[in-house]
Amino acid sequence: MMLSWRFIIVGGLCALLSLSIFFYIDSDFMAFEVGAPSPNANENVQGEREFGIESASQQDDIGANAATFVSGHGTDFIGEGLEVFTLDYSTKDTFDRFIFERTSELPHVVKLDYSNHTKTKYTEESAHTAADLFSRYVDYKVALSSVELEVDLSAHSLRDVTFKLDERENIRRRYFTDNEYHYLFSQEAQVDEAALARLSIAQEDTLSKEERKALIVDALKAGDPAERDAFQPTLNMHRINEIKTTYSSANDRFNAVAAEFGTEVAQRFAQTWEERAQWQAKVEAYTRFRDGLMEQGLSHETMSESLAEYQRRYFTANEIKRLKVLTAR
Repeated sequence: MMLSWRFIIVGGLCALLSLSIFFYIDSDFMAFEVGAPSPNANENVQGEREFGIESASQQDDIGANAATFVSGHGTDFIGEGLEVFTLDYSTKDTFDRFIFERTSELPHVVKLDYSNHTKTKYTEESAHTAADLFSRYVDYKVALSSVELEVDLSAHSLRDVTFKLDERENIRRRYFTDNEYHYLFSQEAQVDEAALARLSIAQEDTLSKEERKALIVDALKAGDPAERDAFQPTLNMHRINEIKTTYSSANDRFNAVAAEFGTEVAQRFAQTWEERAQWQAKVEAYTRFRDGLMEQGLSHETMSESLAEYQRRYFTANEIKRLKVLTAR
């Protein structure tokens, strides 16, 4: 049977589902909300080579071939210098790196390469354990490539996303024992669950934009440390926006931002806010000028000429384009 060797990227909900929740906290910045990068972010890579693969009949033997775990890497006293294979939270990344380096190979070749690799790295018994687990991991990847698990948020509902996650979960459970699942996927599953909860908030049409924003930010603050680290720039921007709203004085804003984020950051935002204030003032002055012309009852041609002259005098070519968008009636 021929299948496409397409390693679906599944670094948390964001990579698996290809979703993005573009959430505007205010005009100062855009916070993008996706599933945070998982602690095991390098799930896999996509390849476009066709290949043949044997049936995954060994699934029925998962229990018999379940990995044996030890508390740490040891040294084999029979096989000098060989390690004991240990299943831990880094195993998935190790497998993915091995696969990534051989994306042009057929699955059975990748399995054979890893089996040979284990013989030079691990003790005889644990090498068998490692090779068996890796073989099922490759078969799991192939199974993922045979189903459509990508979800475009703009075209799918929360129910569709949940269904796809459940479908992927079922595939994982078919190939791995509970203990194996724990080390390979549990951290990523937690990230996905949190991201799904935020997606639910983002699509809740009974809440206002501000209410959704507040709930999502609160969820990020209370989330897993890895997620908080990934979304820290978003949380920082939210805090800076709060400072801007709280203080009307430019000097007070500067001092408040500098106290929390440093003088350099405060200077950048002070300059940005000043430039925006100047732009807003120019737009408002133009609007007043235009409204004054309209009150004079001038002809359309005369008014158009006066506005064009005003624009040339006070705005650059790029600013005129922005101005026309903002003041269009």
